[in-house]
Amino acid sequence: MKLQIVYSEDGWILSTLARYLIDNIDGAVGSVDIPDVSRTWDITYYVNYYLFRPGRLQRIVPVAPATKNSLVSGAWFTHKDKYHYESKARILDFCICPCTITARYLKRFNKRTFVAYHGIDTGKFTPKIRMGFVGKVKNDNRKGQDFFDTVRSLPFVELRVTGGNLPADEIPSFYHDIDYVFIPSVAEGGPLCFQEGLASGKEILSTDVGMVHDFVGKEGIHIFDRNNPQTLIDLLNRLYEKRLKLRSVVEEYTIDFFVKRHLEIFGEMLERKRQ
Repeated sequence: MKLQIVYSEDGWILSTLARYLIDNIDGAVGSVDIPDVSRTWDITYYVNYYLFRPGRLQRIVPVAPATKNSLVSGAWFTHKDKYHYESKARILDFCICPCTITARYLKRFNKRTFVAYHGIDTGKFTPKIRMGFVGKVKNDNRKGQDFFDTVRSLPFVELRVTGGNLPADEIPSFYHDIDYVFIPSVAEGGPLCFQEGLASGKEILSTDVGMVHDFVGKEGIHIFDRNNPQTLIDLLNRLYEKRLKLRSVVEEYTIDFFVKRHLEIFGEMLERKRQ
């Protein structure tokens, strides 16, 4: 298939989507900003539709090839915009968009409208649990730093430690950047980070220690047994499973999915045209 992808190298997500197609479809060629009219193509595909600039936007016209040197022409349509959105949808042979709401609207102007969800690099976007330890670390292990290696052994856990070196005015931002406050202490009066963390809307992973004991059973307070490190590992695995469930909602929509979906649509449009 002789496929031309017209796209912009502007650093926007659309250029990334276009590169997914160019780099992963045999015979695909990228043309920056304007189509290459010196060659003939099976398909010319514009990412995004605003790059399609016909000499005359016909308001009422049968669906026909929009580029003279291409058997079939189509475009990726995002949200409705001001760049002759409806007129271009009418003229192009087909439209592809990333959601059913847009597809329903576009089908008013072009029945050959398809949905292709975005493809993402699922290797880059992976769930993590960010734990934060607030306090000084001393040699007596009262703060439970012997558990640091336990949590760091889990590949999905990131442990951040203030070590008592963070200025007071930066502590609130520290809480905002973590998922859970980690309190593995052997003995505590408080600790203060228990209250600060909850006040910041963060859940607590703690031993049954200090004032934490008085709030066991409250929302967002998770207790593990200091004498059994496996209870902490099991707790973290359960919390991680929740993140994996969220990931599973979109896990199939990979770069490969995005490419295959386009190939299905391109193949269908070429078959229709050649019938």
